[in-house]
Amino acid sequence: MAEGGFRLPGCSYEELANIIIAYGTRDSAASPGDVGKLNAVHQSSASRTNGFLVEIGVLTGERERLVTRRGRELALALARKDAEGIRRSWRALVSSSEFLQNVVSAVKLREGMLYPTLQAYVAHAAGQPRNKPVMTGAGTVIEILKAAGLLREEAPGQLTATLEEEGEEASGEPGEPAKREPAEVTLEAGAGPSLSIHLHIRCAAEDLDEVVPRLKELLRELRG
Repeated sequence: MAEGGFRLPGCSYEELANIIIAYGTRDSAASPGDVGKLNAVHQSSASRTNGFLVEIGVLTGERERLVTRRGRELALALARKDAEGIRRSWRALVSSSEFLQNVVSAVKLREGMLYPTLQAYVAHAAGQPRNKPVMTGAGTVIEILKAAGLLREEAPGQLTATLEEEGEEASGEPGEPAKREPAEVTLEAGAGPSLSIHLHIRCAAEDLDEVVPRLKELLRELRG
């Protein structure tokens, strides 16, 4: 993270997408001025956004900005309007950004947040004042997380974190979510009439810490 706080984007999500497309799909876009000419985006928007793009791994370099492999993949997906490619590319970038992951975690911990509340949280977490440009950038961060499929609007203005697993089953087709097979536990009575009890347990990996103690307690009760 940059000294003085996390650098938020200086434009809307739509403008950010245009800037990324310019950097990632056109070799002549080597400076903010070039980006402005190519995509009708004001040069100052690109300049204010470069820091954010470096923070999340779309660009690299301090003086000469170079697009990264992940940045180019995102740019191509945005240019093609490939929704799945956009989701996958944003997720890959979010996975390497502690700041963006923390925003998703904040929504999970609160079991949902209102859009303006999350905007204010993003600005505060970034160490930035709540002025109009910063709040615009905070809104862009939220839109990125929505495009990544990590946040969704359950109702107008009400954001929740998705429960979708980020991993994909190794043997499945690309893009298919991982399938969870039910775990099975069999208990057999040691004496008296034969009795078998089958427990089918379905849970996400992050829920195991809570499920396992309850399961052990249940097994102790069944065994007497």
